[in-house]
Amino acid sequence: MSSAPSSAADTACAAWAAKVASFADLPDERLNARLASTLATLAAKPASSIPQAAGDWQKAKPIYRFFANERVGVANLLQPIAAATAADASSQAVIYVVQDTTSLNYSHLRQTTGLGLLNDSPTARGLHWHSTLALRSDGVPLGLLDHQWWIRPPGQRHAKNHKRRRLEHKESMKWLRGIQASQAVLERLPLEQRPRLIHVMDREGDIHEVLETISAGPDSAVIRCVHNRKVDSPCGYAHAAVRSSTPLGTKTLAVPRKHGQPARSAAVEIRATTLTITPNQKKHPQRQEIAWTLVEVWEPQPPAGVERLHWLLWTREAAATLDQAWAVVIIYTYRWRVEEYHLVLKSGCHAEKLELETGVRLAKAVTLYAAIAVRIVALRDLAKREPDQPCTQVLHEDEWRALWSHIQRRSCPANTPVPTIRQAVLWIGRLGGHLGRKRDGLPGVRTLWRGMRDLTLLVAGYRAGQLRE
Repeated sequence: MSSAPSSAADTACAAWAAKVASFADLPDERLNARLASTLATLAAKPASSIPQAAGDWQKAKPIYRFFANERVGVANLLQPIAAATAADASSQAVIYVVQDTTSLNYSHLRQTTGLGLLNDSPTARGLHWHSTLALRSDGVPLGLLDHQWWIRPPGQRHAKNHKRRRLEHKESMKWLRGIQASQAVLERLPLEQRPRLIHVMDREGDIHEVLETISAGPDSAVIRCVHNRKVDSPCGYAHAAVRSSTPLGTKTLAVPRKHGQPARSAAVEIRATTLTITPNQKKHPQRQEIAWTLVEVWEPQPPAGVERLHWLLWTREAAATLDQAWAVVIIYTYRWRVEEYHLVLKSGCHAEKLELETGVRLAKAVTLYAAIAVRIVALRDLAKREPDQPCTQVLHEDEWRALWSHIQRRSCPANTPVPTIRQAVLWIGRLGGHLGRKRDGLPGVRTLWRGMRDLTLLVAGYRAGQLRE
């Protein structure tokens, strides 16, 4: 008979959960342990409901009690997640801090209290969720640095004086809070370990106060431009000023599938010019003049029936040459990671199918699932960026051996070489329905979350077989 296999808790999910929980400072040490076990349980079966992930009702009850515990707030759960992310970021020279907002619809929970309106619909109820992700310089997610959640009272978006309200009284303040929270988390690192931050935002983040805040500090940014701001240029306004500049050159940009259009390659012209933004002092006396560079990505000849690719990107990065400006464009493309994270959170972790009694409890559960969702996206990206590294960086020994046995349809010999991350991800993808043909490439996040769910069952079967030997 072989030696007893590792315990059920001894998996990559459990190791990751224990690492996150080690940064926790909950009111009771038992709550720290409960955080680790809850996070490991949910991460092992991200697509399952809480009772299904737990295995039975008796094991699910402690998880529900944990979310109901009033001594554990949403901020208490976010704190160790953000701290663990900061610890991983300490080895990086630069990280991209990507922010974006989504909404979580819980209209089906008619008895749940503490929910607000979504998009001013008279019936849709739920939570608004704004996340701040940290990415390595190659785009691989490190984890969450911050999230904010809120409910929207009736009529808030259509308030008569909405445009006149101070920024701190608007939802737009979320962008500044995301910047401040990220800085605060990373400032806890020793000075020599702090990475340089480049904030990445979509058009909703094109706010003068955001630009001004970043200008006043050490951070940089790449922010999609939406407002045609007045600048100190003969052209008068930013959009005309960058268009009048000489193209730095042309590049080919890979455009992902979107709105029913297939993925494609776009031949684009790149322009860049540094401008001083000159706000209207009569209308906004508190705003200061600030200098930013505007990079334009322009597709002169889009395919018939396809919307022209046209990006305008504010940045504090150097963009005087084609290579420098193109580096700014590539940084902006990493913003798509946050959209993939939203996809995994909603469709992979089924965050909108949670059934809890209050909005606060839902927010606690979503906080943990958010960390899990980022981990799944990171697994996909590691297979691209570090394909030849040993898979033991992301899987426990029992997990990769169970995969090997399933794929090879025989017992895994003791002297089997450790597979690479790429190979393990391809195997997990096969569990989730990926065919693994050469033209199929690597599995996407959809197949990975299905595969990770089935991997848990494989490991259980593998360990049962080890006990019988």
